[in-house]
Amino acid sequence: MKKSALSRFGLLALRCGKMAAVLLGGGLLLAAVGTANPAAARSCKTLASVIVPNGSITAAESVPAGDYKAPSGTVYPNMPAFCRIAATLTPTSDSFIRIEVWMPVSEWNGAYLATGGGGYTGTINYGELSGGLAQGFATANTDMGTSPATALDGRALTGHLQKQIDFAYRSTHLMNVLAKHLIDDFYGRRPEYSYYYGCSTGGGQGMHIVEQYPDDYDGVVAGAPAINRTHSGTFWNFYVTHESPDSIIPEDKATLVTDAVLKACVTKTGGLATDEFLTDPRACHWRPQSLACAPHATDTSTCLTPGQVRSLNLAYDGSRNPRTGHLIFPGLMQGAESGYTFDLPALEGLSPFFPSDVPLFPGTYYWVFGNNWDYRDFDFDHDQAEVDRQKGFLNALDTDLTPFASHGGKLIMFHGFADALISPQMTIDYYLLVQRALQRQDQDREQASEDEQLVQRAALQRQDQDREQTSEDEQSFFRLFLAPGMGHCSGGPGPNAFGQLGGTQVPLDAQHNVLQALVRWVKTGEPPATVVATKYVNDTPANGIVMTRPLCPFPTLPRYTGSGDPSDAASFDCVDDGVHHNPTPAPEYLRD
Repeated sequence: MKKSALSRFGLLALRCGKMAAVLLGGGLLLAAVGTANPAAARSCKTLASVIVPNGSITAAESVPAGDYKAPSGTVYPNMPAFCRIAATLTPTSDSFIRIEVWMPVSEWNGAYLATGGGGYTGTINYGELSGGLAQGFATANTDMGTSPATALDGRALTGHLQKQIDFAYRSTHLMNVLAKHLIDDFYGRRPEYSYYYGCSTGGGQGMHIVEQYPDDYDGVVAGAPAINRTHSGTFWNFYVTHESPDSIIPEDKATLVTDAVLKACVTKTGGLATDEFLTDPRACHWRPQSLACAPHATDTSTCLTPGQVRSLNLAYDGSRNPRTGHLIFPGLMQGAESGYTFDLPALEGLSPFFPSDVPLFPGTYYWVFGNNWDYRDFDFDHDQAEVDRQKGFLNALDTDLTPFASHGGKLIMFHGFADALISPQMTIDYYLLVQRALQRQDQDREQASEDEQLVQRAALQRQDQDREQTSEDEQSFFRLFLAPGMGHCSGGPGPNAFGQLGGTQVPLDAQHNVLQALVRWVKTGEPPATVVATKYVNDTPANGIVMTRPLCPFPTLPRYTGSGDPSDAASFDCVDDGVHHNPTPAPEYLRD
């Protein structure tokens, strides 16, 4: 006899990862009305009767094929017919988590796709819901329980610890549990595979799941992941460029700097002379002093003042504890100073909620010090330690990913090398830290006593067989792709389109679509050797293609072979350029 919806959901809850009791907030169980009738169970309308203790179904509508106007007001053209379920969950008395699940009526691919948010979220991401649905997935998204916060303004969460926990990880996990239950009810079977895709905050959501609920998904794409929220590179960049009026980097000066960086480094970093971006910014050693104004200069429009030289050097170096000198968060990549969604000029009054004298995305600091917090009073020694003490749960920095890998989970990270919002160096550092954690596990096993090895020989042999799948660093389950010239999640002068959800004319083949590359990896065990990225004219597919270039698994990067069309990805190989300088935050700043 088929298990009841109540017992199936309860068993799912029991299999949650660490901290499950806290996350469920007293338990979230579902019981569906009419599940004994398979036909009724597959009716979208029937799902309106699902009982959600600690929550409710707020909408269950059958949407016909064609153009669909989402509750946000955005119209999504040529959508397949789907069942739209909206729900709210209240796992604590101070929680209000909104979730939507969209399920195709026909041509379901048998898989479930969860999707992420951005900034402080506060709204459902309908673009990613529509993007997942268009690829045949039953797709879910959550506002992370942060409304009335908005993407750029998180002050509504100040003083609301449970809402902050919802934002950090609880909402993402509960979305997964609810969505799988609804999928089972609608289709009469559970999804064969479960995937997650998100970028920025969405990338951080994915990594919280990988680390805390490793059984939730078979595969995860985490782009530009916000995994180290208590150590903000954006805040540091704002702080050092606003020490005085002379320190500010206006738009024209940012462009001046980027042009100088490209002129000095474009070929030195592995790119072509015609590239308008750096292939590997870590290989660039340009110094702001080369643009310094002459002493007593009266016209400083085409040079850098002493304050601007100082602020740029500090931005490149990264935030540091003034007492110990320890690195807190990696610095700005050279070549990312201007023009790619979030850059140094964008720090100036980007949000209508904040005047130009308030840093971008300061929510974490408000949550610790209150909404009257003044960044000018911040102490990067004692105050930083207090932020870490109170809000470390916002970070996703656990480097032991073996529970995720042990059940066959696959993880793809991607990051734009011209991202000024979240330094790609932090993502590189995390990747390398996971690699070192695996190496330490190997060393610890090798150091087991001889007697223990005799007793446990059979078990060790089995472990060694399993370890063969991960011994060549973590690339057997974890690959990182760096996108030269791409900004935050997309955009920028380099090839920047490779199937990101929410884009237009998304290619569905695994060679050009990072999500489909993950799907193939999970289903066949074949890891992606490359993912081809495209640069469109004005970033608009209808305008034509400027170039394609392969994204390579780190530590390799694309290098022109010396022959063939330089605008064609086929003319490039993946090569380790030998740049291994990766400044990593001090251990006290790598805790969650």
